[in-house]
Amino acid sequence: VLKKISDLYEKRRSVKDEEERKKLYAEIDAASQEAAGFVVANEYDKMMSSIGAKGTNAFTSLERTCYVNDIPSNELEKWSTIESERMSELVLRLFHTELEAVYEEFNIGQDNDGRKVYKAMMESLFPTHTYGTQTTIGTSEHLKNPSMEKIHTFFETYYVPNNMAIILSGDLDPDKTVAVLEKTFGKWQRKATPTWASPVQAPITAPIVKEVVGNEKASLQLAYRLGGAKTSDPIMMELCAALLNNGQAGIIDLNLLQKQKVLKANAYAWELHDYSMFMMDGTPRDGQSLEEVRDLLLAQIEKLKKGEFEDWLIKAAVKNMKLQHIKASESNRSRTSEMLDAFILEKDWSETVSFYDRMEKITKAEVVAFATKNFGQNYALIFKRQGEDKNVAKVEKPKITPIKLNRTDESAFQKSFKAMPSSALTPKFLDFKKDIISSKLPSGVGFDYIHNELNPTFDLYYTLDMGKNHDRALPIAIKLLPYLGTNKYTADQLQQEFFKLGLSFDVFSSDDRVYVNLSGLEESFEEGVKLFEHILQEVKPDQAALDNVVADVLKSRYDALNDKRTILRMGMANYAKYGKISPFTDNMSEEDLKKLKADDLVAKIKGITSFEHTTFYYGAKASDEAKAILAKNHVTPTTLKPIPAETKYPEVETGKNKVLFVNFPMVQAELMMMSKGEKFDVNKRVMSELYNDYFGSGLSSIMFQEIREAKALAYSTFANYTTPQYADRSHYMQAYVGTQVDKLQEAVKSVQGIVNEMPVSAAQIENARGSIMKKIESERITKSGIYWAYQGAKKQGLNYDVRSDVYAKMKVVTPEELVKFQQENVKGRNYTFLVLGDKTKVDMAYLKTIGEFEELSLKDVFGYARP
Repeated sequence: VLKKISDLYEKRRSVKDEEERKKLYAEIDAASQEAAGFVVANEYDKMMSSIGAKGTNAFTSLERTCYVNDIPSNELEKWSTIESERMSELVLRLFHTELEAVYEEFNIGQDNDGRKVYKAMMESLFPTHTYGTQTTIGTSEHLKNPSMEKIHTFFETYYVPNNMAIILSGDLDPDKTVAVLEKTFGKWQRKATPTWASPVQAPITAPIVKEVVGNEKASLQLAYRLGGAKTSDPIMMELCAALLNNGQAGIIDLNLLQKQKVLKANAYAWELHDYSMFMMDGTPRDGQSLEEVRDLLLAQIEKLKKGEFEDWLIKAAVKNMKLQHIKASESNRSRTSEMLDAFILEKDWSETVSFYDRMEKITKAEVVAFATKNFGQNYALIFKRQGEDKNVAKVEKPKITPIKLNRTDESAFQKSFKAMPSSALTPKFLDFKKDIISSKLPSGVGFDYIHNELNPTFDLYYTLDMGKNHDRALPIAIKLLPYLGTNKYTADQLQQEFFKLGLSFDVFSSDDRVYVNLSGLEESFEEGVKLFEHILQEVKPDQAALDNVVADVLKSRYDALNDKRTILRMGMANYAKYGKISPFTDNMSEEDLKKLKADDLVAKIKGITSFEHTTFYYGAKASDEAKAILAKNHVTPTTLKPIPAETKYPEVETGKNKVLFVNFPMVQAELMMMSKGEKFDVNKRVMSELYNDYFGSGLSSIMFQEIREAKALAYSTFANYTTPQYADRSHYMQAYVGTQVDKLQEAVKSVQGIVNEMPVSAAQIENARGSIMKKIESERITKSGIYWAYQGAKKQGLNYDVRSDVYAKMKVVTPEELVKFQQENVKGRNYTFLVLGDKTKVDMAYLKTIGEFEELSLKDVFGYARP
């Protein structure tokens, strides 16, 4: 049957007549129904879930295709058995429904300005190289004329052992691991692969300038083409990027960001095999042109070429990069990523591990010579203008018949897989009283401590249970702080001092918290605390800096009006939860912002540690030593002030079905269904784990199977029973689907149908139950993550690791209990339907049949409008 489908696709590729193409697709659709009868839904993901795999995914980028799993170390053999079988043969099951999902992904990209900028940049830099001549997802014409034969040819050509790497990091015995892989992947046979001759790109002798138009905020990207992995260019351009933009003391940081000359600016490098790229991007402030931003960025390049930076900056920049590398190397994902790069770029591992040692030896003269040679008029410049894109290449999806999914049968392979022995790890739950050493400083301020046994770095936090909901001007004061100096240092000098010490300093706020954070090298801890405290006590007001901060806050607010993700998931979602006045909309008005005085905000900054607060240290020092340093240097009044009252935002009951619609120019339509439940209940928190795993999240969930695989209504879809962060907030049932405008009605009915009448598969529920247990067994919350887990539990009124409840319940839970949970907490609910789409394309009459209809303006959901 698959051969029949493949032949029909080949025939259709040669036909131009649209009516004939439709007839052939109808035949493909009919044959696909027949083929679906031989398919057991999502066996791969079911098997992966059964061994406790997390993060199952795949991605394709330039020069690489990767398949990713995070698996328990004791399940290595079962993982290897699955993957060696999967990669040994290509079977294109459920092809035409998955193709529809790719159509949807392509159309999503038409609403993404970043993708447009990237495409224009690559075409400019690489006019005859595949980096620039073909995108990862392809063109609309490619998608309209797929070839199963060509996909098989591609697989047979490149999915061969001598073109692949298996990259592992974790709790593994090397010899045993190799033996397991030899037993599974070792059966494969070598096969010659095509040789690749990299097309030589003609020199760029004058700037290549292009424009891209879209709804999102205006910005620009500027890029130089440099030598690839086999040259010395990558290490030089990485250093140049760090000298220009390291987040603290780079040329761009000090001259543009610290001086508030642009809203945003970055410099970064991307190393590839054949060529590499050195890139900069910038976002204008209000009233600033993209051309002005370009000139400012190019001026910083000129400073680099002239050596107009401090002599110590190279050593400090490399020190900072080493620090970031140490921190990143704590995770398996980062370690595998580093090995992946070495494999793809064909680098000897010694090159990778010696990278920063080699960089440290680069001199200022060498940097200047490199920049002078490589950064001239040889760049591509993409202006991303704000406006309507009239050249969107939307793919019209052909009509398909939803397929019937088989959730009950098992393949012979899965049966043999399930028969393989499987050992269980012992779960490790947190004991907050043992894992965290809690005491008080002499001032009475709480001090929590966790020892860092991995590396010589630390994190220090001062945390206040006070944020925007307590004082609406506080976030502005926090934003102002990085631009202020003290009686001893200018703002620039403070950034440089921290950078020299291998430290970073940050203050950030949320609706109900302020976090003051110092992190970096353990050797600089005490010096950092002294500098840290000096800033908090001696910061000086600067009205001009505040006026710029206010202007940038307003610019960011107005830019958000063009961000569809912010509109739906922040603005509309908060409106559904709270109504017109919400934590999202209740901000200082433009008028009030412009009245703010720097003296008043500096008083707020200086007063931060005068309120009740706690401290937390994660580092290599002993508890008593770290505590003594804080006791000596942390300045507080004799009596700490209580936290002021918090503004409360009552949640709105979902008393009836209601539709909230916002008109926005976009290719797709997006739907979010929300329904308020009861206040936090730990038992609901526990059962929601099973419900979400089985019904709403992941590749083998009912939602994914029905909406994407069976009906091809969306590329992205999910549903979940949410758990609130706080004990006094409510659980919510929510479901999401992004779909073609003409399929919105079908999507709404389909989502409503399966949410209310949840399909039940005892085998799949059992798989979800086992998957949750396996994940908990292998999960290890470590390092500072222990403290944040503790803080999360406290917010919910718990004093223990709630995963222990989940694990105990999963041992005994039955399918009947899940069905009961769904019937009591999900079935028959009223919903608020949030719909974001283009009013000229959406069937507005249909939306009004769903429930009480209300069209919202952007001012309604944001609390402000563009002047």
